[in-house]
Amino acid sequence: MSATVSVDLPWFAKATRRFGAPLAFVAALAMSVPGEIHLAEVAGWSPNVAMLMPVCVSVYAASAAVMADVARRFNLPGKASAQVGAVLALILAILAQDISHLIQLDYMSSSAVLVAAVSAIPGLVVAHLLHMGRGPRETAIEVEAPDVPEPDEDQGDEDGQLSLIDMETGEARPRRGRRGRPAVAPEVIQAAAEKLKAEQKKVTGVALAEELGLSHRTGSRYLGKLADLEAETG
Repeated sequence: MSATVSVDLPWFAKATRRFGAPLAFVAALAMSVPGEIHLAEVAGWSPNVAMLMPVCVSVYAASAAVMADVARRFNLPGKASAQVGAVLALILAILAQDISHLIQLDYMSSSAVLVAAVSAIPGLVVAHLLHMGRGPRETAIEVEAPDVPEPDEDQGDEDGQLSLIDMETGEARPRRGRRGRPAVAPEVIQAAAEKLKAEQKKVTGVALAEELGLSHRTGSRYLGKLADLEAETG
């Protein structure tokens, strides 16, 4: 069972975490806009269309980094190429600034190769984003999670769900809503099973749950207990 530790950060650390990173992100995007617009104009786009280049470069690089991290964490299809693409997107954003400023300060001039490379950016961005946005075939994704204790049957709600975990502090927070139900006695479970058999119904977890007025998950758990009881009684 993994333990959680709550760390109380000083106020300035909390403020930096909450406001510092977003402000730096916005400032970096704002500073990258002029260079990327200029580079698009050098490649031949009109000023109105060139204003979209920062979305194709800086915003794309940030999005690719986030999507690649999610693909790695949840083991999504194409995670390796997503990470490679995120690195290339970052390199593209850096080169766009460098080349634009070098041209503006007359350290270099435009060329056919440069125009062709810049003109290919939108198509490459679309292709990579479509690739990273490809979802898994399964509707549910299995991920590793820390081991947690199974809830007692006389605690928690009727679905046996654990307390919620606060994503900021890592501490458990009590669930709101229904209070716990006491465990159903073995003889009551057996009686419900006998009733189902008498009615020519198959004894399943769902059938037990409906007969006892519980959730399907709890009914499946009681079905396992019923099998143990029948094995003990021979």
